[in-house]
Amino acid sequence: MPDSENSDVDQDAQAPPREGTLDWLALQPTVLVDGLELPAVHRVPAGATLAPDDGRNCRVVRPDGVRCGAPRTRSYGVCLVHAGGGSRDHAALSRQGHAAKAKMRQRRTLLGIGAHRSGDPRQIARVAALARAESLADALLAPLDDDELGSLARQRAAVVALDATFPLATASIEVSLPVDEASVSTLSWQEMQVLAARLLDQDETYQDVPALLPVQD
Repeated sequence: MPDSENSDVDQDAQAPPREGTLDWLALQPTVLVDGLELPAVHRVPAGATLAPDDGRNCRVVRPDGVRCGAPRTRSYGVCLVHAGGGSRDHAALSRQGHAAKAKMRQRRTLLGIGAHRSGDPRQIARVAALARAESLADALLAPLDDDELGSLARQRAAVVALDATFPLATASIEVSLPVDEASVSTLSWQEMQVLAARLLDQDETYQDVPALLPVQD
């Protein structure tokens, strides 16, 4: 049994690296691209140039002048894809690219972004918040589980959570009142009933209002 286990380990150690990985790229022959040694399977497009190494981003500057925003690899100074790694299934990459563009078009339509319109930052943030709803809820309630907070801090956190989840409903009512006796005398009996009901906040119980008003002969 021990010999069998050791043989399995040896076979795994001798297995070739998976295609597209950095270990696989290290086994490929190399060529010089604008003075930089890269694997011969690199994907630096013709006409591209190499920017100075900033220690963060890929050095490839596309022919249209836009620099690649992907993170650089330590071994080559360019991103994994431009070094020739990643998936070798170009058809799958094309499908993924088209799907990403379709998703972007839907997002731009949803946010009202077009050639002559810019997106509303609040709406963009609202859409992003929907995608992270659970994280937002966890962050809102997290202070309640923080044992290091004092009682007052936890009470404030509880009030903030209540205001965000169960806000108090407020309503404003605007009532026009007669300014003098002459204006009152011009009101009909029905108008006086409605006015009294509004003042008593009994709009739907007019039958109780006449008992509060003098009966006219």
